Amino acid sequence: MQIERVEVTPRRDVYNPGDVINIAIYFQTAFVGQCRVGLVLAGHSWGDQFEAKTFAKSSNTLYEGQIYIKDDKVGSCVLRAVLAPVGGTAQTVAVGDQIFEVRPLVPQRR
Repeated sequence: MQIERVEVTPRRDVYNPGDVINIAIYFQTAFVGQCRVGLVLAGHSWGDQFEAKTFAKSSNTLYEGQIYIKDDKVGSCVLRAVLAPVGGTAQTVAVGDQIFEVRPLVPQRR
């Protein structure tokens, strides 16, 4: 279940709530199972649950999907995935090393 590479489009310096990110995850070897991916704040604890979308299997080594950025994801965010192989145990892993900077569309009061 080792991820070989991750392709993200569009690639921007700053994202806003409402943006949609297209993600393609390439595995080093064939992976058969469920791949759920979500955007979490950079400080999110590894043991905590997070909202994730199920990605579609395009081939034995490629899963693709989209992440919609919501208002609660303002700040520095990273991608995480829950990989559940058929007949195996689910694992939470980091997806790529990109940090997504999300800024609100309207400045927030502090």
